[in-house]
Amino acid sequence: MFNTEFKSILDLVNTFSTQQKCIDYLEHFRWNGNVVSPFDSESKVYTCKDNKYRCRNTGKYFNVKTETMFDNTKTKLQKWFISSLVNYVT
Repeated sequence: MFNTEFKSILDLVNTFSTQQKCIDYLEHFRWNGNVVSPFDSESKVYTCKDNKYRCRNTGKYFNVKTETMFDNTKTKLQKWFISSLVNYVT
């Protein structure tokens, strides 16, 4: 689904060209199609709008960045991904 074989920085930038592509990648990497609440792993999860989810048992809203190093940062995922992976490519 995602190209993770980067032969150049241009490949990297193209793969993560939008915030939504980064979110999709992170969701795939973290949950692999089965969203799990960070508040209660046994809870049913409801999909909401704007890439948000709701934990049925706790009533709390979350997204793919919740309880990760990306949580509560104003830095876009594109910048995180590219700055983290640029050393991997070069």
